[in-house]
Amino acid sequence: MRLFEPGDVAVRREVLHGRVWSEMPTRVVADSPDLLAVFVEPGTPLNYPEHHYPHPWDKPSRGFWRGNGKLMLHRPGDAYSVDLFWRGPDRVFSDFYLNLQAPFERTDDGFNTLDHALDYRMHLDGRWEQLDLDEFERDVAVGKYSAAEAEAIRLEGKKIEAMLSSGDIWWDLAWVDWTP
Repeated sequence: MRLFEPGDVAVRREVLHGRVWSEMPTRVVADSPDLLAVFVEPGTPLNYPEHHYPHPWDKPSRGFWRGNGKLMLHRPGDAYSVDLFWRGPDRVFSDFYLNLQAPFERTDDGFNTLDHALDYRMHLDGRWEQLDLDEFERDVAVGKYSAAEAEAIRLEGKKIEAMLSSGDIWWDLAWVDWTP
């Protein structure tokens, strides 16, 4: 298993039905056998190769990453990442965004995953909410995910809800103060 060095570029690819669906370069912040932390820099170009299932962001206004960027924390085997967002010119911490996705698989130049549409937002005070259930159910209805995949994604969501409700999160809150 190749580990990346801080500062390396690791390409994050989403692979849907065996074909690359989207890709973007990320900057490695930390990499170990237990955690891969990458940053999407403001203005990062986003690429959407031709695919039979169009990517919802494949439009001119979404050809690059907007905002202050985001830090993504991935643990091997987890079917989600913990993404951290900041807002405004003073880069004030906004929230944690638990992005359900296929467990990441390392490649020579980055890693592969697939966004599962269903997400959760957690605020610093512990409040949380589920997001994008309607988008997820639409994706299931049109065949983006099989029935078995959809059920596994729903079960992962229930595990995340239990974790957030208990307040027993695994990531270090010190990441809130991280700066690029």
